[in-house]
Amino acid sequence: MISIGGVIGTGLFVGSADAIRNGGPVGAILGYSIVGTVVYCLCVSVGEMIAFLPNVGGVVGLADLYVDPALGFSLGWAAWYNWSVTLPTEITAAAVVIGYWKDDIAKSRYERLVIATTINCFPSRVYGQMEYTLSCLKVLTIVCVIILGLLIDLGASKQGVIGFRNWKEQPFTDKYLGIGGPKGQFLGFWAVIMQASFSFFGSEVPGIAAGEVVDATRNVPRALRKVWIRITLFYVGGVLVSGLLVPASDPNLGLGDEGDKTGRSSPFVIAFSRAGWTVLPDMINAAILLSAWSAAASDIYISSRFLFFLARRGHAPTFLAHLFRYPRARAVPQSDRGSDDDSDDSEQVLPSSQPTYVMPLASVLVSASVGLLTFLSYGAGSANTVFNWLVNVASVASLQSWAGMLFTYIRWHQGTVFHEKKWEKDESEEGREAMAQIAKIKENRNWGQPYLAWYALILCMVVLFTNGWAVFVHNNWRIANALGQKSPDSNAVSQFLSAYIPLPFFLLLTYGYKLIKQTEMIPLEKMSFYRGDLPPHNPADDEPQGPLERLLAWLLLI
Repeated sequence: MISIGGVIGTGLFVGSADAIRNGGPVGAILGYSIVGTVVYCLCVSVGEMIAFLPNVGGVVGLADLYVDPALGFSLGWAAWYNWSVTLPTEITAAAVVIGYWKDDIAKSRYERLVIATTINCFPSRVYGQMEYTLSCLKVLTIVCVIILGLLIDLGASKQGVIGFRNWKEQPFTDKYLGIGGPKGQFLGFWAVIMQASFSFFGSEVPGIAAGEVVDATRNVPRALRKVWIRITLFYVGGVLVSGLLVPASDPNLGLGDEGDKTGRSSPFVIAFSRAGWTVLPDMINAAILLSAWSAAASDIYISSRFLFFLARRGHAPTFLAHLFRYPRARAVPQSDRGSDDDSDDSEQVLPSSQPTYVMPLASVLVSASVGLLTFLSYGAGSANTVFNWLVNVASVASLQSWAGMLFTYIRWHQGTVFHEKKWEKDESEEGREAMAQIAKIKENRNWGQPYLAWYALILCMVVLFTNGWAVFVHNNWRIANALGQKSPDSNAVSQFLSAYIPLPFFLLLTYGYKLIKQTEMIPLEKMSFYRGDLPPHNPADDEPQGPLERLLAWLLLI
């Protein structure tokens, strides 16, 4: 449910408008479907590793152990940067939606940042319960939106039967950055890939939260393996319905200079407004606000855990690895324990003094402070412009993180194959134990590995290096001319910077750390695959608890 809460955010409700405007209805659904296959490959790869080693520090620790500590350093910081930047993005998007009802949106940003930070200062159990409830509401909302959208398409409105009319009239966009013809259509479709990457980022969240999940070796792979259901139902289904109902030429689409610059730019709001349903647009905007608030809380949770993992692995300042405990363990002097105690220790910690509050509070507050960047948009006078720019930067960072996770899995897979060949004919006790551990790993291995990981990695790298190519084919692209606020080329320059500036920073972090620390890539023969014994499985844990869980189980969502 944390994964669902992190995935369903403004990228679906608001950002999908840019996907339809840039790629058209057909280009949008193709782009989201392609990125959906990448996310599925990523999740089954991460799930296999986390199921075996849930408490090594997430993907940061896995990269340290099976690739190179330098990659763990850069991958962890890139992921933290992405989730931290996504926080002001979600808050800014919420401010955009608030503009649907009122013009003064500065106060709402402050309130949502404070609420999201406060939630994360409570124990993980409280955060998990709240996120579970909000995720249930968001799941039911998007399911209802898809069903109502299909009814409108079939004629349940004043528009009559729409069918595939918008697909036939304009399947792809006419122009992208002023470029028409097949080239502009392809570039618009390729821009959807980046938008979809931002929307899908967060599906791998259970792998980060594994250290705080009960029976993570079973529950985390279960959540990650079923991610294709969420992809199909929520994103592909949502984009399909909005593309059927809203033409790509609608002037209200998008968050740029066109459009209404408020929550009215959501394709779902536009669709219900065109249908003449007056109440549902307000309900959709309320759902968008709820999603942005929930996603902002998830952003702080995940970014703080990345920062905590980095500190625990020695990649960040040590104070960030501190766990604040309350009440503190109460020590009893030996003189108060009686003469029967033969222990040589000078003091003893009573079992009843276990802390009820355990929190990486320093990491939470540092990560939450990045949310203050959202107020820059208020000073600049346009929340929408900042939202678009932050989305582009976060998308590149998310693809970098995905590529690092996939490469880590490929090395992991190579290591398991190497050790299996090494010990398969060894009848010693050590050999039997090694083969038993490999067998446990294979219990969560997808049938298509490692080819699924290679496919996703190659596609991530292709998108990373080509997502900004539109600016090179843009007519009369000049940096000097683009510096003016009214220049039509300013969007091209902004897109170029957001698309390619994060790449050299990632390489600088990796090779800079490698040069300073003199690290080496972990050889296959030095990899260790051992996790010890696991607690027995209780089949009763599989049964849904409560009406909400039973409803979601019926919907095949959990």
